Amino acid sequence: MIYKTDAVVLRKNKISEADVILTLFSRKLGKIRAVSKGGRKPKSKLSPASHIFVFGEFIVVRGRNLDRISSVDIHESFYKIREDLRKLAYASYFAELCDTVILEGVTNNRLFDTFLKTLSLVTETVEDFELIKLGFQLKLLDYCGLRPELNKCVSCGGLQFKSIRFSTHQGGLICDNCSGIHRFDSVTINGTMLKVMRYILKTDIITISKIKINPAIIVKLNNILDNYIRFHLERKNFKSLEFLNTIKKI
Repeated sequence: MIYKTDAVVLRKNKISEADVILTLFSRKLGKIRAVSKGGRKPKSKLSPASHIFVFGEFIVVRGRNLDRISSVDIHESFYKIREDLRKLAYASYFAELCDTVILEGVTNNRLFDTFLKTLSLVTETVEDFELIKLGFQLKLLDYCGLRPELNKCVSCGGLQFKSIRFSTHQGGLICDNCSGIHRFDSVTINGTMLKVMRYILKTDIITISKIKINPAIIVKLNNILDNYIRFHLERKNFKSLEFLNTIKKI
């Protein structure tokens, strides 16, 4: 059986001197793992498509254990990302997040489209990468069913918020009545931070990238979401996030 789908390369793994396995985020079939025969050979027809972030129309042959890529019509290579260490660090984290949450045979077109837009933003942007990261993380959580509760207390459903607290473990806001119970697994956030998160969840990533937000707010929200993602995706850490944090210190 042969099938055709638009897809983005999330990861590649060497399996021989000539061949690699590509992990694809496809529009039609969710996650796909397929062999790129000759993908490591410069003169191979599949070599240009056997790189992380490449977006194209993939023709794939169904296999017993692993599928095999037959040909690729490249729409966008996003090569500028691979030429810039900061861009590479951010985009690699976004790709690893997608690789973690998408499933084989399960489509997630909202995340697919947002990921492509985010790669375009990273390609074109020279600053505000942290704002893009904040927007992408919240969008990804929303599209994979882990959206934080930002309208009522996640513990009791209450609406009393004289002091706004956010619990990573509980998955959202904690009201005044429940703050004592969750004082050790929640942090205080202000009204502006709450408004920013609500705005991001209802706004396209391209528009998000153009707004002006206090950098201190972006840093604090990113730290909260880093912890939220690690907890709810049951990951102690992401290698790409460790790499990103190292790059930011340089």
